Formats: sequence, structure tokens, C-alpha cells
Amino acid sequence: MRALLCLLCVSRLLCGADALLPVFQKAAAALSSGDYAAAEAGFQQVLKAAPNHVGALGNLGVVYSRTSRPDKAIATYQRALRVVPQDKALMLNLGLIYVKQESYSDALPLFEKLVAANRSNLQARELLATCQINTGRVAAAIQGLETLRKDDPNTAFVLYMVGIAYLKNKEPEKARAALNELVAASPPAQSNFMLGKVYYESARFEEAAECYRTVLELDGTYAGAHRELGKVLVSQRDPAAETEFAAALAQNANDSEALYFLGGFLMQNDRLPEAVPPLERARDLNPGFWGTYFYLGKMKFQTGLPREAVPLLQKAAELNPGETSVYYQLGRALSACGREAESRRVMERVREIKSRELDKAIEAVQVQKTPVQKR
Repeated sequence: MRALLCLLCVSRLLCGADALLPVFQKAAAALSSGDYAAAEAGFQQVLKAAPNHVGALGNLGVVYSRTSRPDKAIATYQRALRVVPQDKALMLNLGLIYVKQESYSDALPLFEKLVAANRSNLQARELLATCQINTGRVAAAIQGLETLRKDDPNTAFVLYMVGIAYLKNKEPEKARAALNELVAASPPAQSNFMLGKVYYESARFEEAAECYRTVLELDGTYAGAHRELGKVLVSQRDPAAETEFAAALAQNANDSEALYFLGGFLMQNDRLPEAVPPLERARDLNPGFWGTYFYLGKMKFQTGLPREAVPLLQKAAELNPGETSVYYQLGRALSACGREAESRRVMERVREIKSRELDKAIEAVQVQKTPVQKR
């Protein structure tokens, strides 16, 4: 997926604030060179003088995203969109943050707007299909993906998505046809790696494991193969997962995903003290990911430290406000601390999210059952 954040155009977004132009340009140059501290300071200086300066807001959102502060990035993009509600670059960047945080229901309407405004935006169409698949709108995703197969030169990725969609829609023959095309269109190691991801996403773990083992037979150093095989083995509760994560980390000690799943595996096997170092390392490498805070908070709760669990779980909820398991665990931790009123409010949040998810699931079923009108 071509998921790249857009740096927002300087000239288009200066909003006529000529006196701020040198400060803005200096901050934009700092952003382009990767000096995020200087860029953040510059854009904040602009916003202090002109709170609705869209260029500063949009690029500050990029700074926050690139420095793993998705909560701040989301709030900043939303603030900018209140000033220019139809800005496509802002909508794209906000949608990308939501997808990275797995908040697909929040991203969906943004990509729907982008695709409606410009059917030639292939990235938005790919992202829309991704959100549709992950929010139960599989039939709509298939319709869009089949059109993308004709229009998108990024064939391998689209075929990968088509395979997932058909498997989720319980159409294995059509999935097999798409996956056969994927195999034919890609080198053997790459095609088996992508097939493994399709099978993993579809909970077909035996087939996923076979694909990743094939990748490693073809190329024992293929990037990510040990990690992905480890993830499959975690789902199968196979102790060999630990060996695969160790191999992944031997290849890349900063593989935050391998560290996260290793920590989760160790927790799953009641090896809580051993789980702490990989989870803390994963958090340090990717401080914008909610899952590590959730696991660390859950671990604190399980070891009788609810007061230490609460701030970790609050951070997880802040980063992923749509995840019920986070709020449920946070509610239990607050209750254990004697903060009953707060616990009740959090548990009410669980009920609200579940109710909203049920409404969306019903809506998705109704959409899929609606007959297509013939022209």
C-alpha cells in the first residue's frame, strides 16, 4: 500500500499571512530535512500568531505522525479540517493515521469522500477497500477491488487484497483464482510471503505457516518471514513461535512488531517477567502503538499493581479509542484502585462502543443484501 503522508504545499496554505512566511518556510525546510524538533517549534510559533493557519496545522500533523504521536496528529488534522473541510491532502493524512491505528470505521468516510471526488486516486481506492474489508463491507470492497485490478499497476497488492476479500466473503474459488494470479505475477519468495499474509488474515493458519516456511526455504534471510511465521505460530499456540521471533530479531534487533508479538507470546504462556523487556523495547521503538501499552497495563494489573496499570491503559485508550478490550481492562483497574465512579464511566464506554459496532454490523449486512439496480 502506498501509504505515504503528504507534506502540505507551502504556497497553497499560507492563508495570506505574509509576515509569517519566513517562519513557516524555515519550519517546512526543517520538516523536509528530518529536524522534527525545529519543525514543530516553528509551526507552533506560526499557530500562536495565526491559530487557523492551515499550512502550519497540516504540517504539524505530519511532524506528530512521523514522531509517533498519532493522538496529537489526529487532533491537529481534525482542527485543520474544521477550517478547510474539503482539503484532500488533510483527509488523506488523517485517514492514513486512522488506518495505522486500525481505526478503520473512522477512516472509512474520509476515503469514501476522496474516491467520490477523484476516481483516479488509486491510493484512496486501495485504502477504501482496506477499510471496507475491516468494517464488514466485504461485498463493496470486492466490487471496488475488481475495478482496481484493471486500473491499478500495483497488481500484486490488489490481488492480495482481492484474495483476502473473497476468502472473507466465503468464495474460495474466486479467492484461489486471484491468488493464482498473484503467484504468477510475483517472484516465488514474494508471492509466498503475500499468500501467507492472505491466509493469516483469513485465520487459515496451517496454510499461512506452509507459505512462510516455503519463503524461508527459498530465501532464509527474507525480511519479515521469521516474524510472520512466529505470528502464525502464536495463533496456533505453538512454542516454536519464540524461536522464530528470536531469528527475526537476530536479523533486525529493532523489529518492533517482532518484539511486541514476542512479549504477547510470553504473556500468553505466563512468563510475565520475561515479557516486560521486549514489550518495553517495542513501546520505545513505536510509542504511537496502543497494543504495547495495553499489554504492559494488563500485566501490571495481573501482578497486583492496578495504580501502575491505569496510566498505561489510559494511554492505550487514548491511542485507540475504539478498542473495547482496553476500556474493559481500564475499568477493572480503576475499580481495583477504588475509583468506582471513573470505572463506571469507562464501562459505559464499553457498552457504547459495542452498541455502535452492532449497529454498523447490521448496516453492513443490509448494504450487502441490497440488490444492485440494473441500468
